[in-house]
Amino acid sequence: MAQSFRAKLPSPMPTTAALLATSTPILVGVTTGSPALACASALVAALAAAAYIERRLSPHMEAMERIAGGDRYAALPGASDRLSARLRDVAERMRDALVSADAVAVAQRSREAELEIRNAGQAFFAGRFRERAEAAVSAFDAASAAIRASADDLHACNAEARRRAAAASAAARAAASDMDSLAGAARAAIDLLAGSARQVAEARGAADRTARELARADRTVRSLAEAAGHIGEVSRLIQAIAAQTSMLALNATIEAARAGESGRGFAVVAGEVKTLSNQAAAAASDIEAQISAIRRVVEETVGAIAAVSSSVEDMARLDLGLADTLDREAGELDRIGARAALVAHEVSAALPDMSGVVAEVDSAGRATLTMAESLLDRSTVLAEAVGRFFRDMNGGAIRVGVLHSLSGTMTSSERPLQELLVMLIEQRNANGGLLGRPIEAVIMDPRSVPSLYAEQARALLEDRKVDAIFGCWTSASRKETLPVLERLGGLLFYPSQYEGEERSPNIVYAGGTPSQTAIPAIDFLRTRGARRFVLVGGDDVYPRVTHAILRAYLSARGIGGGDVLERYAPRGREDWDAIGEEIRGFCARPGAAIVSTVSGDANLRFFSELARRGRGRATTPILSLSIGEAELPALAHCGVDGVHVAWNYLHAIDGEANRRFIDDWRRFKSAPDAMTNDAMEATWLGFNLWSAAVAAAGSSQAEKVRATLGGLRLEAPSGFTVRVDEETHHLFKPAFVGRIDQGRILPVWTSAGLIAPEPWSPWLAQRGNAPGARRAVAS
Repeated sequence: MAQSFRAKLPSPMPTTAALLATSTPILVGVTTGSPALACASALVAALAAAAYIERRLSPHMEAMERIAGGDRYAALPGASDRLSARLRDVAERMRDALVSADAVAVAQRSREAELEIRNAGQAFFAGRFRERAEAAVSAFDAASAAIRASADDLHACNAEARRRAAAASAAARAAASDMDSLAGAARAAIDLLAGSARQVAEARGAADRTARELARADRTVRSLAEAAGHIGEVSRLIQAIAAQTSMLALNATIEAARAGESGRGFAVVAGEVKTLSNQAAAAASDIEAQISAIRRVVEETVGAIAAVSSSVEDMARLDLGLADTLDREAGELDRIGARAALVAHEVSAALPDMSGVVAEVDSAGRATLTMAESLLDRSTVLAEAVGRFFRDMNGGAIRVGVLHSLSGTMTSSERPLQELLVMLIEQRNANGGLLGRPIEAVIMDPRSVPSLYAEQARALLEDRKVDAIFGCWTSASRKETLPVLERLGGLLFYPSQYEGEERSPNIVYAGGTPSQTAIPAIDFLRTRGARRFVLVGGDDVYPRVTHAILRAYLSARGIGGGDVLERYAPRGREDWDAIGEEIRGFCARPGAAIVSTVSGDANLRFFSELARRGRGRATTPILSLSIGEAELPALAHCGVDGVHVAWNYLHAIDGEANRRFIDDWRRFKSAPDAMTNDAMEATWLGFNLWSAAVAAAGSSQAEKVRATLGGLRLEAPSGFTVRVDEETHHLFKPAFVGRIDQGRILPVWTSAGLIAPEPWSPWLAQRGNAPGARRAVAS
């Protein structure tokens, strides 16, 4: 938590009254002599007085020169007389005016940086628009040339199509005439077929009559057959009768011969013969009748056969007429078919050419359509690009707030972080931005006043509509800002190591906690023989909570009571004599170590006091939890060589990732010796974690980004891959202990791996601190 340091100047010279008292006797003695001697004496006295006054006012002038040269917090000598009081008053007014001018200049620089980033964003949009517009124009040119070529092809195809269409039209006319003839022939064929139908109908009638006559013939033949049967029976009867008659006649003849005159039986036989004869006559009559019937049947059969013959003859004649008719129709149809075949052949010959022309016309039409669609698409893209360009110009950038003090006591600590954020934003925009949009910084200056951090955070979220805030340094500024973040749903990336005992979903704590810095450093001192500790710091949140944790930790290790001295200095304290004396007395006994949470310009006065009292660096190790590389130039004459520091990153780490980080920073600053520090690395981590979360969420909205932060991993410049804790949004980080050596901090101890953040210290819990008590300590 370092800041610009005030210079410690020498004590004032003797007063003007004392000077006059000393020089008066000399002047009196001189003026009693000759005039020449008096003049010489007066000149000598004037020169002596001028030299004395110059020496007398030299501290004031040096302080004023330092203030004018940029050290706005240089200490002024005390006012021992009216002249020095006036000079002090003039110097203070000059200091206030320069501080105000610095604030104006800082505001102007921040606006310039903000404007530069905004201009870069607009250049980003303009470049993207130009690329798309040029691509669209090129597409228009190419499409126009293709359309012209397609139009020429289409014109040629149309001409050929017209020629072929004319030929096809003539063929079609001939085909139409032939089709008319074909239609006439078809009509004649229809008439012929109608006559054929009538003839067929007559033939069908004749056939029907033939069928009926044949049926009658069938019946007649059947009757004849029956009559023949009867004749057969009669014939058999006649045969029987004839046989019997023959026998009787024979018997009658025999008996007549035997009996002679007495053959009365002859008469009987003759009677039987007579009877048989009668029967034979009857049979003959029946035969005659049957024969007559047979005759009639035969005659009828003959008639039926004659009728059938007549019908058959009629059908033959009809068939002959039908065959002749069909022959004529076949001939006519054959002629029509031949002509139709010729026409069909001509049409078939013309069809492939017509198909080719149609295909070419279709292809040209499709090409023209494709070009038109392409032009339409490109015009849509161009219109969208123009619309998006103006939308982007009106607010398409992703806005982030930079909430670091650029004036006041925290300037030297926070300004590098603001500059680093500008560098990171420019780098990201040069690589295409995020989600296809540039990042735009809104830079504020809370002027090192904690309450202004909250006011400006509200302005960033409500008025400037930023998606994330990068900023704050002290715990006081963070705690002032936290309620605003929670009320408005903001997201802050906090880069400073802090005391812990806090957790909020609206803050990503990129700095370390005591478990990652102070506790490992205490263990480091203990391994080097420290068993008694001075805990000294400012009267602020970070020192008090950190000291409470360290006291609890040391107590758990058996170190407490009189072996721990705890002292606090009010903010802005000038006189460290009393605290320096207490520390000197405490360190007089062996095994002592000093742990400092002093921050800001108080470090200059604190370490100057220790140096003035001649602390034994070899026997009393000192650990500072606030001095980093950025503060070393201001402390160069305060005897800080040999002091140990505890951080989660050191500039002197030797690794490829750290070399890239340092090279980027030095190029940006155009300073080959520019230094990086822990808070800068934490800022780098916070910005890149936010960028990764935005890319993963597909949105820059704080709520969506917050949901994707947990568990994210990132290779840090320290060489370790840090991780965001899913529950607390603190980082798992490594720990480093370094030693100050001639303006550098050299690593002397590195943790084996990542250390859990433990924002809620287990050591305070072991001391029985209830949540309410812990909150009281943290507040």
